[in-house]
Amino acid sequence: MLDFILNIFKTPAIILGIVAMIGLLLQGKSAGDVFSGSVKTALGMLVLSAGSSLIVTEILPFVDLFSLVFNLNGFATSSEAVVGAMQASVPIIASTSALIMGIGFIVNVLIARFSPLKYIFLTGHMMWILSVALASGLYAAGFSETMIIVCGSLLQGLLMVIFPAIGQPMVRKVTGGSDMFAIGHLTTVGTVSAGYIGGLLGDKTKSAEEIKLPESLEFFKDTSMSVSIVMGIFYLVVVILAGPEAVAPYAAGTNYIMYGILKALGFTAGILILLQGVRMFLGELVPAFKGISDKVVPGAIPALDVPALFAYAPNSLMIGFVSGVIGMIIGMLASSAVFGVVPLVSIIGAFFTGGVAGIYGNATGGRRGAAIAGAIYGFALIFFSGFLFTIFDYAAYGAAGVGHDCLDVMAVLWLFQNPYVGIGVVLAVFVLLCVLVSRKKAKE
Repeated sequence: MLDFILNIFKTPAIILGIVAMIGLLLQGKSAGDVFSGSVKTALGMLVLSAGSSLIVTEILPFVDLFSLVFNLNGFATSSEAVVGAMQASVPIIASTSALIMGIGFIVNVLIARFSPLKYIFLTGHMMWILSVALASGLYAAGFSETMIIVCGSLLQGLLMVIFPAIGQPMVRKVTGGSDMFAIGHLTTVGTVSAGYIGGLLGDKTKSAEEIKLPESLEFFKDTSMSVSIVMGIFYLVVVILAGPEAVAPYAAGTNYIMYGILKALGFTAGILILLQGVRMFLGELVPAFKGISDKVVPGAIPALDVPALFAYAPNSLMIGFVSGVIGMIIGMLASSAVFGVVPLVSIIGAFFTGGVAGIYGNATGGRRGAAIAGAIYGFALIFFSGFLFTIFDYAAYGAAGVGHDCLDVMAVLWLFQNPYVGIGVVLAVFVLLCVLVSRKKAKE
């Protein structure tokens, strides 16, 4: 039964479908409306996930060929790989993290109900990563199994309102002041910081979404065309430099140039599917969530995965992606020089979260801000992944050869090198955010 419940938490479509169902029931909707709204919300999330999966499938050969062309050797950056290995290798981390994830969600709802921070974290795989990071950090610090569960669950609930609260001012800038949703992701500290720096160094009057082009180039304003062209250039450069022999194992008989073009178009198809999924599930979930915000947690705001922002600024997304890759390459060289370890460039991270940094940077500093924010975020992700690799013994917990790519998790693990300092910082940030939000509401 516990495994069944935890699998629900790990399945975003089911979580959001259940949330929509609860919200619609609380609004007294008819059985037909409840069924329809719940299914459409789940379907929207599945469509989004299908788009994300297609993007990853189409980009993975690019990642391998990119590493081959530039002769990159080092450790992969993937928080999912790290926590999966830890759960498989250390039974205490596996059992305690499972309870932390489940109990932590209840704590999150209670905190949202009784504090000024009204965010309910609904990004399932991020909840899973955070729970394992907390369990491993507390386990490494020598906490007993009971204390890992108790402290970890409380910290999980606190962090699941803290991160959306930190990001919400930036989300409002992107969405035009709306609190329709928040972002529930473990890259918040990095993307928000990069966005503010982009604002300081950019020019807000020149938005990437309002780029003026000659009439003959107007097709660039079409998301499908701009993404196809950018990814086409990326892929063609890499496959040409790699050569037909290196590409042949991936191409399965297809001409290597044609293979690069098809992969770029496949990536674009993934983007279009993802954006359709975003529109679909937001169109159903947000009205349904009103029941929860009215009856259970007054003023509740759903904290969703980062693709929820993509449709608001597709040009900025691509600028953040491209500059994020550049920042990661610089970060890789800097990490090698400073720490003696080489975290490999995360193309997937550059797109999904470097893109968000670009969206934030555009909201605060226009297209120049988007480029700067993406580059800063990419650099920070790789550089601090190298730093954490030198202070946290991944191999001792079954995760040799991989490192985290979620900056918020890196910050948590760094803080919990001294767990009492870490707990104190989390509590202090929570209290500070509560005070700031309360003062803001009082002024309104």
